[in-house]
Amino acid sequence: MPHCVLKRFNSPIIHHIRGDSCHFFEIRRSQGVFTGVAVYFIVSMRKAMSAGGQAQPRKRKKRRWWKRLLAYLTLLFLILLLGGMTFAGVLYYQVAQMMPSVSVIENYQPRDASFIYSADGVMLARIAEEYREPAPLEEIPKHLINATIAKEDKRFWQHSGVDWRGTARALWVNLTEGDIKQGGSTLTQQLARNVFLTQQRTIARKLQEIILAQEMERRLTKERILELYLNQVYYGNGAYGVKAAARVYFNKPLEQLTLAECALLAALPQRPSGYDPFSNPDEAIFQRNLVLNLMAQEGYITPEQRDAAKAEPLRLARSRPRSRFLAPYFVMDVLRELEAQYGRELLLQGNLKVYTTLHMEMQRAAESALQRGVQAFQSQGVTQGAIALIDLRTGQIRALVGGVNFRRSQYNNITQGRRQPGSAFKPIVYATAFELGKLTPNSMLSDTPLSLPGGGGKRWRPQNADGKFRGSVSVTRALASSINIPAVRAAQLVGIDRVAEFARTRFGIESPLDPVLPLALGASAVKPIELAEAYSVFALKGNRIEPFMLRRVEDRNGVTLMEQTGQIIPNVLSEQSAEWIDEILRQAVVNGTGKAAARIPNARGKTGTTSDYRDAWFVGYTNEYLAVVWVASEYYNPQTQRWEYRPMKRVYGGTVCARIWADLMEQVNAIEKKLQAQRARLSEPAVVAPAPTHEPEPPIVEQEDEEPPPPIAPPAEEPSRPPDETTARPAPEPPAVSGATTTPISSAPAAPETAGGSGAGRAVVSSGGRGGSSAGGAIG
Repeated sequence: MPHCVLKRFNSPIIHHIRGDSCHFFEIRRSQGVFTGVAVYFIVSMRKAMSAGGQAQPRKRKKRRWWKRLLAYLTLLFLILLLGGMTFAGVLYYQVAQMMPSVSVIENYQPRDASFIYSADGVMLARIAEEYREPAPLEEIPKHLINATIAKEDKRFWQHSGVDWRGTARALWVNLTEGDIKQGGSTLTQQLARNVFLTQQRTIARKLQEIILAQEMERRLTKERILELYLNQVYYGNGAYGVKAAARVYFNKPLEQLTLAECALLAALPQRPSGYDPFSNPDEAIFQRNLVLNLMAQEGYITPEQRDAAKAEPLRLARSRPRSRFLAPYFVMDVLRELEAQYGRELLLQGNLKVYTTLHMEMQRAAESALQRGVQAFQSQGVTQGAIALIDLRTGQIRALVGGVNFRRSQYNNITQGRRQPGSAFKPIVYATAFELGKLTPNSMLSDTPLSLPGGGGKRWRPQNADGKFRGSVSVTRALASSINIPAVRAAQLVGIDRVAEFARTRFGIESPLDPVLPLALGASAVKPIELAEAYSVFALKGNRIEPFMLRRVEDRNGVTLMEQTGQIIPNVLSEQSAEWIDEILRQAVVNGTGKAAARIPNARGKTGTTSDYRDAWFVGYTNEYLAVVWVASEYYNPQTQRWEYRPMKRVYGGTVCARIWADLMEQVNAIEKKLQAQRARLSEPAVVAPAPTHEPEPPIVEQEDEEPPPPIAPPAEEPSRPPDETTARPAPEPPAVSGATTTPISSAPAAPETAGGSGAGRAVVSSGGRGGSSAGGAIG
């Protein structure tokens, strides 16, 4: 063969050729075997044809040429077959490497939400990125099953995962129509794609889908595949699965769906947004009727049933579902704690069951007491408030209301907000003096004018609420009547540094406290939950209990991931010092500023009112429960576009908060009596059944509601802590109705800068903002 012929290949694979007949050539290894064999075949063919032109007998020459051609064609076929098999094997291996294991397929369960329950068994919230309610196949209406099969996969019961006939038909229709009019995927293929694969449109993914669908058909029954599909497919408006779709679109359980409603649901997975009956009812009815026609064609329904269903009007739920959950401030705090412990991914996908400390009946009592109190004093500027109720025997938070209106503001004033406590801080001052042996309840303190160095070269002159001076008063009278000047003198006696130290180390207050004398009048801002914990020291004879929200967390298999009880910090204060404060707080309710709470048996507590009436407090307790109540006047400032606080109109802790507290505790005591009666019945000796090893869980109940409780997503991150009390909170956007993350707003409004009395003529001790650096504090 002439060398010029080889130039046509122009290939670097031919390393060397000896002679015109090409008896030898070497293939570079890097170029592959198949290319070399192909070249060898072509050269050999050329050689054979050239040889045919030599002078030989005619018959022998013809026979030899055809034999060679047949041999080479056979060789070419074998080469192509081997290459194709090799390529298919390599591709199958690569696809198989990305496939889920057999055990994953056999044991797959649809992803469910995590649930938060109250201590009395009420479901507070469902936590999920998707709204899904799994339903077994036997609960799904037959009409819905047949409608889905008629619409999506007519030969579902006949094929083995892939409907080759349907695929060929869809391919032909799409080619002839010039557009994608039909899909060839079976229900099994759709399930494989939605559960285990991606939505990429690639050959590799399609092969994965086919292989996996066939594997699923071998491993699972048709009924199981159908159940998984109907619980997994997306129906629009956040609903995954037929049970969630029935609730979202018709607000009814599956068993109450009509034939027409089943046909509509079956049409939605193809184009959930395009066929959305809320936004496009005409198209939804058109698609519903198409499904009814298909059901009649397949013999699932009679023509009469089809016509009657077509005549049925579209009756949807009154509105799209909104994000609603019970005790929202409490739930959001639980979500933050769960995410901190287990991470966002496990929380959203882990099928967790979270059992909390909240008692729903007590929560409703707290919400109603706060609403009534705010409305009663609205004319005096009260617009915002918060309550926390703690069981002193266990530390469990039984109720938590972080604000009056969660949709307006998600900022939790109990656990996030820092406000000046005013006179409610005074028990800590006197307890420090008792513990250090500087004072007793009968010690006398001077209630006379006091002038101290302040910031900027000015003088600080604290005043009493009534502007009067009483000369010499006992510690008991000074605290019970909330007289300001003796509290400042007590702080001078022990040293304000020691007061701040005791507040942090003994009473558990973690908010920053400025060691300046106005601290004695509550000028440093604290969280209400911190003040509640501090008061537990007086109620528990010197021991402190840490409030908590989470009792137990279980995974999808019922395995306990976390379980906790109240944490007691013992002997943070001597029993004598605690009992002295406890008795004075009893006097504060009976004869002092907290008289509005006197109707509650065994009530002890302390009022607090800050300068200019910006904050009002009552922290009180009985033998069983402790509650903190706070109110203020919150308003939206359009100039700063923030929520801010302003002075109320002579609102005192004793006139407003003590009344709210008493209203709450009356209801709580009634609930407690009922619970004690229930516990007494449970403690009666059983005749047959052995004693339980642990306290039984109350039955789980779901609250009746006009709309289904859609999912909520936990906050992505904990809101930032306000650096000081002067930073106003920005106006929050209304929470998204889809149940997306609601992030509480970041800070709180400005605090008063003066202390005592009317606030006039009080000098600032030191510059600063929110917390303890201003000379604000108590009125009374």
